[in-house]
Amino acid sequence: MNLSIPTPSLSSQSLTVSGLGIHLPDDTPLDAIRQAVLDHGVTLLQNVRFDESSFRQFVESLGDKVSYSENNAKVGYGFTDILNLDGTHDKEKVITGRGSLPLHTDGILLGTQVDLIILYAADVKNIDEDGATVVCDQLAAWQDMPESLRQPLLTGRLEYLAFERGYFATVPEDWYPISTFRDYGRIRSLNLALPFESQAKASWDVRVPGMSEKDSAAWFAALEQHLTAAPYLYCHRWCKGDLLIIDNQRTLHGRRGLQPDTCRKLLRGQVTFDTVASAPGATLAGA
Repeated sequence: MNLSIPTPSLSSQSLTVSGLGIHLPDDTPLDAIRQAVLDHGVTLLQNVRFDESSFRQFVESLGDKVSYSENNAKVGYGFTDILNLDGTHDKEKVITGRGSLPLHTDGILLGTQVDLIILYAADVKNIDEDGATVVCDQLAAWQDMPESLRQPLLTGRLEYLAFERGYFATVPEDWYPISTFRDYGRIRSLNLALPFESQAKASWDVRVPGMSEKDSAAWFAALEQHLTAAPYLYCHRWCKGDLLIIDNQRTLHGRRGLQPDTCRKLLRGQVTFDTVASAPGATLAGA
């Protein structure tokens, strides 16, 4: 089965060896960024000045803003539209907390279509590689993926269990299946969230149906090793004023944990493009 691979632009140096991403000049107009991220998969612009209001306006200029209200008002601890990834010391909060996050697709557990993820560093202090955002060129990684890793994905479903009920307030409370691929009419790609490290406070768990716990864990470990190989991975070390925009349909992303005395406060927005009738996931009939 082939995943969609956009043709990359060769006009500038990429952020990964595989050809993903672009670091834009500081004087790049904000209204040029949407096309840049569609062309390159990831864009980085530095020395940007936003407050929450102007950041929200910028997010709304990129597409249809993802927001939660009415029946979904409790999703994400009630953040509505702009999420504060503030590195809270509240040990019950994982996604907005200080621990690492494994590679994942935004919207996967909630069944939400997310095309772009917009991250802005409102405040950063005393961090180096800790707190870094990592982005995987999943389409390139798929092309090079060994058959032994592809096969469980090609069966069409993995099963997930959401532990962080304050964030995933509307999903089933037991294990439930999610398609391993998605296609919103733009790019066909992996729909995936890797498991947390065994000793970490986890927001979710995931398993391969029909496999033993040991075999499932071994397969995920090998898959993570492949997806985090140097050719496919960009590691962004945050500075105040950084604006990182990620094409959620072409990538997986995660976070490295924060040390106790550090500060990393990001604003996160999400947008979708035109909804496709087949959303929120691709079926694998005939794959």
